[in-house]
Amino acid sequence: MTTQVRLGNQHPTQSVILPYTETHYQAAIESYEKSGRTAQEWQVELCKSIFAVNDEGLWVHTKFGYSLPRRNGKNEIAAIREMAGLLNGEQMLHTAHRTTTSHSSWERLLRLLDKAGIEYESLRATGRERLEIPETGGRVEFRTRTSTGGLGEGFDLLVIDEAQEYTTDQESALKYVVTDSQNPQTIFCGTPPTPLSSGTVFPSFRDDVLSHKVENAGWAEWGVEDESDIHDRELWYLCNPSLGTIFTERSIQDEIGSDTIDFNIQRLGLWIKYNQKSAISENEWQELQVKALPVLKGQLYVGIKNHNVIYPGQKLKY
Repeated sequence: MTTQVRLGNQHPTQSVILPYTETHYQAAIESYEKSGRTAQEWQVELCKSIFAVNDEGLWVHTKFGYSLPRRNGKNEIAAIREMAGLLNGEQMLHTAHRTTTSHSSWERLLRLLDKAGIEYESLRATGRERLEIPETGGRVEFRTRTSTGGLGEGFDLLVIDEAQEYTTDQESALKYVVTDSQNPQTIFCGTPPTPLSSGTVFPSFRDDVLSHKVENAGWAEWGVEDESDIHDRELWYLCNPSLGTIFTERSIQDEIGSDTIDFNIQRLGLWIKYNQKSAISENEWQELQVKALPVLKGQLYVGIKNHNVIYPGQKLKY
């Protein structure tokens, strides 16, 4: 007698999906599954929205973000999208916060193409890997994000991996790389930021989409709304669609420790409402610098520059 394995919740706990009648997801999933992998239900449903097109054949969601707790296979979605883009002749840029992450994404796509029997050319260069299918002209560049990376280049698809670390400086350098594409799309994928995450773009994008403040944008997430009981197994299943396939209850049991907030963020997908990192970039902070302090009477005012207290009358060093 076979015991049926319980699976995690296959539908987002919160989402904004724009209306559509046509989607090219099926061809993308079929190409992906030629590698021998099987897309999970939640991955297929997410791809339906990402590959949705309007009457003119343009992407319904020119920007789409999604967030899941750790180790649920969120990067497979990016791989499915990039694999389809290679076969369709798209020019793509995949960026990540860490060099190891961008390299792993390059290796993942290599393995998929190898197992699917698709011929390609590749270049291995630390932090600047590349994949190309000469027959279609499709190309993916894999880069580690910087505040200048991508300037002067043009792509059809921009993937922001580890989006919780995506900063405003990096966004200023990257968001225009898809501007001159005839059919641009930007994908944000990540986990909810921790108190030490450096990025502010991802949570702002999430807030704007959920508040319906932006057009042509979609969002999907798995997570709890408030800090919750880390021992509640029903919440484990609610927030982790790949529980029962990629990992087990026992795996989650081993993750439980004394830091309940971290578990809420990393495993239950909680979006906290505070951050220990600055909400403004270093460049923005430098623009606020003054050459001299005003002469004040009656009250003492202090300013802070690079964590050093500056008192009235003290000379600033530049």
